[in-house]
Amino acid sequence: MPKRVVLWIAGALAVLTGLAFGYYHLILDWDGRPFCHKQVNLAFRIWMDDRKTNVFPNIAGVSRDSLTVIREEMGGHMVWAQNYRYIPGLRDDDPGHLVLMYLDCPTRWTWHGMAPTILKERAWILVPVDFAFGGRQPSGPGEMSERVTPEEFKRRLRETIEFVRKNARPHWQTVVAEHMKFLESIEQVDR
Repeated sequence: MPKRVVLWIAGALAVLTGLAFGYYHLILDWDGRPFCHKQVNLAFRIWMDDRKTNVFPNIAGVSRDSLTVIREEMGGHMVWAQNYRYIPGLRDDDPGHLVLMYLDCPTRWTWHGMAPTILKERAWILVPVDFAFGGRQPSGPGEMSERVTPEEFKRRLRETIEFVRKNARPHWQTVVAEHMKFLESIEQVDR
């Protein structure tokens, strides 16, 4: 093969590799990736079925501790949970639109499968009590979750906190304090 052809092929490969690398690292946004909500739903269902209860886990009203009880159903791994906040005190027969858990930062992701580009606007991901099984139409695409605007997220989180307080669910004071603190922290950022 002539030297010129080899140089063209090498140059084309270098350009294609550079474009692929740039797209992967500069155009795709890897921050705020959600976990598989189908797997989380299944873990909750197994945990609740084993205990013959309709109450989601509630360990002293503490989000992290309550979420950790499904560790065994998640294969012993809970690294995924570090980016989530969970609202203890809810039951599966509560209004389906209430927030059971949410990603603790806005993200460009809709579900865990396909990475979004930096051109997509950030929004909040929340997992409702009904996990989209309750006959309610979710407000957008997602995997047993909803991608909502900051205003919608704050409204629904506030409504859920108020629901837990009003219905005096076990350890409601701890739940309200933890999630109101988070809500107030994101409202401070918005100002």
